[in-house]
Amino acid sequence: MINYVGYACINEHLKPKTFKSCRLKTIKEKGLVYLKNIILHNLDFTYEILNWNLNHGIYLYRLTSDLMPLVTHQEVLEMGEWRWYEDEEIAIKLETIKTLVQENKVRLSMHPDQFTVLNSNRSKVVEASLEYLEYHARLMHAVGGQDIIIHVGGVYGEKAAAMKRFVDQYNLLSPNIRKLLRLENDDKSYSILDVLEISEETGVPVVFDYHHHRCLTDGVVTTDLIKRIERTWKNSVPKMHISSGKSSVKDRSHSEYISSEDCQAVVAFYQDCQVDVMIEAKMKDRAALRFLAEVEQVREAKTNKE
Repeated sequence: MINYVGYACINEHLKPKTFKSCRLKTIKEKGLVYLKNIILHNLDFTYEILNWNLNHGIYLYRLTSDLMPLVTHQEVLEMGEWRWYEDEEIAIKLETIKTLVQENKVRLSMHPDQFTVLNSNRSKVVEASLEYLEYHARLMHAVGGQDIIIHVGGVYGEKAAAMKRFVDQYNLLSPNIRKLLRLENDDKSYSILDVLEISEETGVPVVFDYHHHRCLTDGVVTTDLIKRIERTWKNSVPKMHISSGKSSVKDRSHSEYISSEDCQAVVAFYQDCQVDVMIEAKMKDRAALRFLAEVEQVREAKTNKE
C-alpha cells in the first residue's frame, strides 16, 4: 500500500522563486554574513515549500544538500569562528521547520552527492565523506528529518573487498549518522541483492530504487524481494525511489513524469505492505501530483473490479 508520495528539492509550481547558492570565491569576497543570508533565504523557502506540499497532500520531501552551501569546506571554516549550528537566527528557522514537520508527520530525507563515498580506498575521500555526513546528520536532527540515503560507492577492481570496506566503515560511524543512514542500490555497480547483503551485515535499512534495478539487472521484482527489503526497516515504513527512463526502460536519464506502467507496477509490488515513494522525475512536484492521481485511479479500478 502506498503511504506517502514526494519529490526532491525543487518545486516547479513556485518558480521562478528557488534556492540560492554561491561560489567559494564569492563567500571569500563578501564574507560569512553573505553566506548566512543565503542560508536564511533557503530555510525560509524550504518552509514555504513544505507548506505548499501540505496544502497539496504531499508529506514526503527531500531537502537539498545545498541548503547551506559550502559550510563544510575547509576554507570557509578557516574564515572565522562562525558556525551555522551555533547561529541563533538560523536555529530559530530550523526549529520552525521542525515544528511544522513534527506536527504534520512529514517525512524529510536528504541524499548526499556522489562524492560521498564511504568505501573509497583513499583516506582523504573517506574523511571528507564523514564530515559531509556529519553535516547532514546535524541538519536532519535540527529539522526533524528521518533519512539520509547514500550509495555503496565504487568497485575499485575488487567488488567483494569494496563491500567489506563499506561494512567496516559503517561500523565506525557515529550513532547520529547510523540511525539516519539508508543504503540504495545503484544502476551501474551495486544491485539490490548486493545492498541487501550489506544490510544483513550492518543493519542499515535499504531504499529500493526500481529504475536502478531495471538498468542494472533483468528488473524482475518478486514478493520475496519486497519482503526482504521490508524486513530491513523493522518497525518503520520502507522508502523507495521511482523514475521512468526518458527514451526506454533502461535509459538512465529520467523522464519528466512517471509512466502509467511504472505507477501500476509500484502499486502491484506493495499490495501487502506500506511504502513511501520518492518520485525522481524532472517535473518534480508536478510529477508527484500526477503519480498520486494515477495511484488513486488504479485503486478505484481495482475496487470496481471487485
